[in-house]
Amino acid sequence: MIDDVQDIQDIAVTAGEIVLENGGETYRAEDTVVHIATALGAKDASAFITPTVVMFSCVDDEGTHHTAMRRITKRGTNMLKLSQMNELSHRLVNRGKTSNPEQVRTLLRRVIDAKEYSSAFLVLMGALSSSCFTFMIEGTLFDGIASFIIGAITRIMMIFFSSILNGKNSFLFSLISGAFISVSSDLFGMLPLGIKPSLVLGGSIMQVVPGLAFVNGVRDVISGDLVSGSARLLEALMIATGLSIGSVAGLFLAGAL
Repeated sequence: MIDDVQDIQDIAVTAGEIVLENGGETYRAEDTVVHIATALGAKDASAFITPTVVMFSCVDDEGTHHTAMRRITKRGTNMLKLSQMNELSHRLVNRGKTSNPEQVRTLLRRVIDAKEYSSAFLVLMGALSSSCFTFMIEGTLFDGIASFIIGAITRIMMIFFSSILNGKNSFLFSLISGAFISVSSDLFGMLPLGIKPSLVLGGSIMQVVPGLAFVNGVRDVISGDLVSGSARLLEALMIATGLSIGSVAGLFLAGAL
């Protein structure tokens, strides 16, 4: 029975890790962990999760408590994997306590190894989103083209820094990206095309604004997860602060140039 409990713990903690690393809310991660563990036969399953750690406990047939913990070191956004984890959790709940740990482990491995979007596709979508945001704030065609180019380069920078920093030190990247977007917008404004740097800046910077972290923080607070919600809101504030400082520094640098 102890080996079964250890299997359940490992599977449950891995499920929570997948949800957190791909941008899921804390309450979603806790629900996923508890649902999967219960479907595998765990008794009195409970989870305590923050943006940086997953803790899970359950009771075996002899009434002995077992606890497992795993540190989360990277966080990103992958809606496809979140959707797959949500579907897997519902399937296991509907199946009841007849799930096989090895089968569930295989399904989790499929989610982890799910094909990622190509870098070229991400760059294209980042560029398009920047130009669309510029059009939303009444930018001209040339403003949109400038935002498209800056957005593409910014997304390339995001992919590059993500591979180096492994999802860490988002504040540093916010400083760099804010400065780059600000300087690039002013440089485009120097061209005789009537480009408005403020509109280009506003549209291009939207793809690095921490909207998901802020929304997740608010949802966690509403759900009663005050520790996780406060941590996520602080993370969003730090990223926004980095963008602001970087943008202002970029304006001064562009003025000097």
